[in-house]
Amino acid sequence: MKTKINRREFIQTGAMAAAGLSAMGLAHGAETEKAIKKLVPKADAIIHIWLPGGVAQTDTWDPKKYTPYRQGMKGSELLGTCEPIPTSADGIFLGKGLENMAKVMNKATVLRSLTSDTKFGAVHLKAQYYAMTGYLFPSGVKTPSVGAAIARTLGRRDPNVPPYIYIGRDIDTSDEEKMFISEYIGPGFYGVNYAPFMIPDPAKGLATLNAVGNMKMDRLDRRQEYLRAITGLEEKQLQNANKVSDYMKVMADARAMMDSPVKKAFDYQKEEKPEVLKAYEPEVGESDLLDKGYYHGKRFANGLLLARRLVETGARYIQVEYQYGPFKGFDMHESGQQRMVEMKKQIDRPIAQLIRDLDERGLLDRTLVMISTEFGRTIASAPAAGREPDGFAERNTGDKLIIENEKMYGFHGHFSSCNAMMFFGGGFKKGFVYGKTADEHPMVAVENPVPLIDVLATVYKTLGIPADANYVTEGRPFYVTKDGKGQAIDAMLA
Repeated sequence: MKTKINRREFIQTGAMAAAGLSAMGLAHGAETEKAIKKLVPKADAIIHIWLPGGVAQTDTWDPKKYTPYRQGMKGSELLGTCEPIPTSADGIFLGKGLENMAKVMNKATVLRSLTSDTKFGAVHLKAQYYAMTGYLFPSGVKTPSVGAAIARTLGRRDPNVPPYIYIGRDIDTSDEEKMFISEYIGPGFYGVNYAPFMIPDPAKGLATLNAVGNMKMDRLDRRQEYLRAITGLEEKQLQNANKVSDYMKVMADARAMMDSPVKKAFDYQKEEKPEVLKAYEPEVGESDLLDKGYYHGKRFANGLLLARRLVETGARYIQVEYQYGPFKGFDMHESGQQRMVEMKKQIDRPIAQLIRDLDERGLLDRTLVMISTEFGRTIASAPAAGREPDGFAERNTGDKLIIENEKMYGFHGHFSSCNAMMFFGGGFKKGFVYGKTADEHPMVAVENPVPLIDVLATVYKTLGIPADANYVTEGRPFYVTKDGKGQAIDAMLA
């Protein structure tokens, strides 16, 4: 019996399963609504900064002793590729290259002991699915994302603003991997009303909020009325079908947004002061990168600025992604030290500016900013990083690994066992660290290990959602945390 699965096999299996579950939902989609008893919320909105690819926690949120490159050094000697730097929070250090974020750490909670019993191996998408939904794939149903769960449970903050907005990912179905990503950031069995409102590149505006060239709004309204009239001629069973009404509502909502503050939020290039626009700029350009064919620094920065404006407009849940690409961005399998320097120059200044902006506008206390990735990083367990015989380097101490050249200097191994996250505002403590990891490889959690299910329960609690909130599909309840058993980490909350 085959027990291991490679990247391609997982993508193919995931795409087929997602399609099958979708069809099953059409056939059986028996789903009932029930009232969910809410908690007292500490946050009204959330901006989720998603950095997929596997951020090296030892060079960012959980820095270790700096060990400079030396040809022939053992992997066990490589603890950190950058110096730890002090921050505005006493006793909290970040990795060098995050100087701007260091200045706002007095407003942050750092979780350094996010653990997982599941070893995701070489397959990023499996880990990303888990991070986005809180469930391992396959879960048995078409699983809603965290954003969709929040959107459905809390609804809109403003009637004209979508409850779930996704910024920074191209709308692309050109291959199985991208289709699978669309599945796990989507609404699952909740249906199209809770799908993310996609904004690929904020700088390009959004064509869907503008009528087709030379079409006046009254003509567009007549077309919508004609559509409603045609629909009214169908059989009653079709008229009353849930999916028909859902899609009609989506079109009505889209039309309403054309005259709403959502459209105005995109005018940041005109309305924001030049010094604010500059403050969000990344500190490196495409021409300065090792890999010049993959640069989303400005798109990411614009996404954070737009996210702040959308929160001001009344958005509920906004996810901003530094767009994932295999072996690109944070997915480092060689030259890890150099690439981490480049990536930090892309994210450091805009994230710090977002925190300052929210705080100065009095929004941070009621807006949770969460930073996450799918797993951490460790030393590779073989010279050809990413080709380890067991697929991951979870137990590797590095004693037998020789770092022969600078391309091997960095954290190239996937590390599902431990990871780090960051939280600002929204009811979390300020200037606080929770959890501790070992100082030598493997750098597992040695104090206060926290599973993802409890992190999600903590986030839901700040928003007023109980961990056992659920919706019924196919005759059984499906919970926002696995089996409704998530336990909030109150020690991280103010």
